[in-house]
Amino acid sequence: MRYLIIGVLSFVFLISCATDDTTVYEVGSDFIENNIQVRVIDTFTVKAGTFKRDSIVTESTNRILVGNVVDENLGSLSAKSYLQLINSNFSIDTNAEYDSIGFILNYDNYYYGDTTKIQTYTLHRITETVETEDNNSLYNTSSLKYDANILGQISFTPRPNRATDSLFIKMDNVLGEEIFDKIVDNDINTTDDFLQYFKGLAIVPNTTVNSHILGFNAQVGQSTVGNSGMRLYYSVKDDDSEDNSYYMDFTISSAAKQFNQIEGNFSNSTVGNFEDGEEIKISTETDNLLFAQGGIGVTPRIEIPSIKRLTELYENATTLSATLTFNPLLGSYNEDNPLPESLSVFVVDHKNRIIEQLTGIDGNVASAILVENNDEFDENTYYTIDLSGFVESILFTEEDLNYALMIQYEDYTKEVDKLVIENNPSTNNEVKLSVKFLNY
Repeated sequence: MRYLIIGVLSFVFLISCATDDTTVYEVGSDFIENNIQVRVIDTFTVKAGTFKRDSIVTESTNRILVGNVVDENLGSLSAKSYLQLINSNFSIDTNAEYDSIGFILNYDNYYYGDTTKIQTYTLHRITETVETEDNNSLYNTSSLKYDANILGQISFTPRPNRATDSLFIKMDNVLGEEIFDKIVDNDINTTDDFLQYFKGLAIVPNTTVNSHILGFNAQVGQSTVGNSGMRLYYSVKDDDSEDNSYYMDFTISSAAKQFNQIEGNFSNSTVGNFEDGEEIKISTETDNLLFAQGGIGVTPRIEIPSIKRLTELYENATTLSATLTFNPLLGSYNEDNPLPESLSVFVVDHKNRIIEQLTGIDGNVASAILVENNDEFDENTYYTIDLSGFVESILFTEEDLNYALMIQYEDYTKEVDKLVIENNPSTNNEVKLSVKFLNY
């Protein structure tokens, strides 16, 4: 039936505008009497706001996130990382001598914030076992206890665009010698022995400065070459009395044993504090803006309650297309904070729980796609979402689903990028839905 109807649309003879803000396309011919019309409605009431999810899974991302940034819209954001370290080979020559120990952080090119600012990291010994929570996950809200004593410290200006670069944090030699002696004396022979003694590390940023959040490689089962991990240096004298240098690497035990704790303080910001995961800050309360930020769970919520009324207006109708558009706030993006080419869209219920990822009528994932017309003032830059499948599911379901849309970065579990969306009727940059449907 759908293909027959669409075929009829090729015989379009008259285009006119209705007085109820509905564009009408009458379909037919002079010698065929019919009531088939294509209508376009773009005056739907849209309820848009910002909410914060209870938690985001931040384990198994293969990325260490560390740093601190301050933003007038969303307040302060800090990231620290926890990781469990292991080695599979605990063999050191009894004639070896300890040299030093340090931690290597290898850049993975990700950064957010001002990379011209100096930041300080400190290393701390975790005092409890890295274990997942109830449903076998670790979140941005998860944390572990760690010793206040500093095992290592570095202050630096980053160079995240150099993938071959890394940071080396010299660590406490008391710890290094103790690990070395336990291995030489066969007190540590296995991974379990080592984890009983050393449960892992916490990497903690200075949260008193507004600087940046950086990403570092956190691969499993590799050496620290191009990766992050702890390295123990020692030397062995050969028969010629020359010192030969060696090292032993301790790398991340598993992806599930490394996670990032990401905390936000929304006081004195545009959005203000969030009371719970169900609270929605309507855009009129936040300067006609919507916000998305990865890692912390801040996300726009777009609800269009009037979709269901289409069935009341027209008894016999079918959706041909539905498109949602929205504009990123001009001036909120630049070369250092570019707009993503696409964004993930999820369907959420009235309590902001994710139901599913948005799909089209064909069943394929439907994303928010960036459209750039590259004019001088960026005034024609916007995102578009195919909502045809979503609208049809609302129209052809008997119950009132009360579903809404959630928009987020595709890599929101391992990024803290921010997107600002304008929803301002005075500038005509509002979140808009346009539906084309056929009534007959």
